[in-house]
Amino acid sequence: MENVVITGMGVISSLGNSPELMYENLDKGVCAFRSEPEWRKHVGLETFVSAPAHPYDAMSLPRNVRRSMSPMSEMGYLATVDALHDAQICVGRNETANGSHLFRPDPMRVGLVMGSTSGSPIFLESYFKKLFEMGGPKGQMSTSFFKVMNHSVATNVALALGYSGPLLSPSSACSTSSQAAILAMQLIRAGVYDLAIVGGADELHYTSVAVFDTVKASAKHYNDEPQKIPGPFSKNRDGLVVSEGAGVIILESERHAKARKAKIYAQLCGGTYFCDGVHMSQPQSEQMALTMQYALKDSQVSAEAIDYVNAHATATAMGDEQEVKAISSIFTQKKVPVSSLKGHLGHSLAACGVIEIIAIVEMMKNKNLIGNRNVTEVSPDFDQVDILTANRKGAINYALSNNFAFGGMNTSLVVKNLM
Repeated sequence: MENVVITGMGVISSLGNSPELMYENLDKGVCAFRSEPEWRKHVGLETFVSAPAHPYDAMSLPRNVRRSMSPMSEMGYLATVDALHDAQICVGRNETANGSHLFRPDPMRVGLVMGSTSGSPIFLESYFKKLFEMGGPKGQMSTSFFKVMNHSVATNVALALGYSGPLLSPSSACSTSSQAAILAMQLIRAGVYDLAIVGGADELHYTSVAVFDTVKASAKHYNDEPQKIPGPFSKNRDGLVVSEGAGVIILESERHAKARKAKIYAQLCGGTYFCDGVHMSQPQSEQMALTMQYALKDSQVSAEAIDYVNAHATATAMGDEQEVKAISSIFTQKKVPVSSLKGHLGHSLAACGVIEIIAIVEMMKNKNLIGNRNVTEVSPDFDQVDILTANRKGAINYALSNNFAFGGMNTSLVVKNLM
């Protein structure tokens, strides 16, 4: 069975548009949260905070490509280009090779596995608003549907690259990109691909916030002071803050990477995607624990070998509680260090899984565990694990990363430091 390694990374996030800048801001404890006073006009909405993406330049894209893109596709493309350049790979007809040193793999041995929660919420709103106002499709732009279809990110990235080859577009909300990573890993292991472009993207819109607002999962008591929103695992946690962005990694068989003398960051040792089948919105600690257990088994790594757990924890009352319960049931021999980066970055939905893998690689590189932000008092129910309330210096050889989504769509994966 092929070992699968990470050879390239690209990110558009609320704390920076490179792995290095994002890590630098995480290390400094920077928080991306801001108030959104214009959202107050939306009847019934009670959350008016967000964590928007760091500014990026979409105008660098050719107009004929950009016209079918929404912000999520723009971010997905820009992160993909950075990941490919980082890996020194060229897969598309439209890419500028910037020299003949870039490796061009066999297109039928490359997979593009990328998804989003849905089509563009910005254009879904305008698309259906116009449809209802006009009583039909009159006045719709010819490119409107290409922005709202569920596989918009994957196909727009492929079009912009000039990529012709296998393409998959998973969609499982907050576990989308981690599910994409595990799926790509399995296909590389099986010998279907030599390498894969893997990631997810989502864009910020009040309707995405409204989903969490409606189920009482979003932060709503700090609308005028977003920097004071309590972090994950806080005793007084108030809920999540929706963000946006894109995370893309290049996964490659270790054999293939070494043959082309690629730099290798880390190994994706294994992982599992696993459905609760219990409840649409209420997390289940038993199923979370099974997901982690199967991920460790698939990785052939013991719980005792894990140096750090990157939790999905979004600062909701039930979600954090159930995840800690699950983690403590797996890590019975040690109080494993645990943190969630959503108190810094916000929750970037489909992008968060791969963005967090990139953050883990940066933590490994810098020998530094990023602690939870703005946790002045940890919930007393969480003493079974080592909740990090500050950054902690230390080597990370193995890390476990969780992502959990509505519908009980759970993922867990294990990353090994190879730097």
